[in-house]
Amino acid sequence: MSPSTTAPPTPAAGFSITVPNTWFEIEVDPATRSASINELVRARTRGVPALAARRDEIAQLLRAAAREAAASGAVYCGVMVEPVEGTGLTASVTVSLLPPADADRRLDTVGAIAATLREKTARHPDDTWTTVSVIDLPGVGPAARAAGVEDVEMPDSSGWIRATLMQTFVPTPGGDGVVLISCSSPNIVLVQPLHDLFDAVSGTFRFLAAAS
Repeated sequence: MSPSTTAPPTPAAGFSITVPNTWFEIEVDPATRSASINELVRARTRGVPALAARRDEIAQLLRAAAREAAASGAVYCGVMVEPVEGTGLTASVTVSLLPPADADRRLDTVGAIAATLREKTARHPDDTWTTVSVIDLPGVGPAARAAGVEDVEMPDSSGWIRATLMQTFVPTPGGDGVVLISCSSPNIVLVQPLHDLFDAVSGTFRFLAAAS
């Protein structure tokens, strides 16, 4: 895995998060993301026939992920694209600072955040479900988490997609905001392996002290 550092979530601290070396870390800035993604795909697929044959498809997927991340207010986006039996296994992680309106609801403790999350029990094997828990995020401390399989509305309102999700909510140092680490994949067959992967990636999140 390789660590990445991006824009500070608060005036007081930045953050780092680590994704596996095979993931694509993409720009979300509309002014630069298209050219950056094209160059990234060319560089990362060079010499990898299974990926090079799908270069245009991968670039399109990454551009869509960047648009969705930017639309949700994310400041970081990492995407996995793995060839599996003639198709592709994809997943993504984004890091966002929730808007001040959310923080103003006094979501300054893990308990307060967890209380806003709703659990859901599957009524049949193919139903959606969500679990809510309070976890100890290594190097950070307590965090609230919602994980499961949910139907997610597409950003362009073109419909819904069922996805494996994990959202981890972390109060910022000083309690002046909440960072959301959101992991998702359209694959709903490998739910447990994906949740294990999402837990590992989310567990690398760290706050960085502001430069003096």
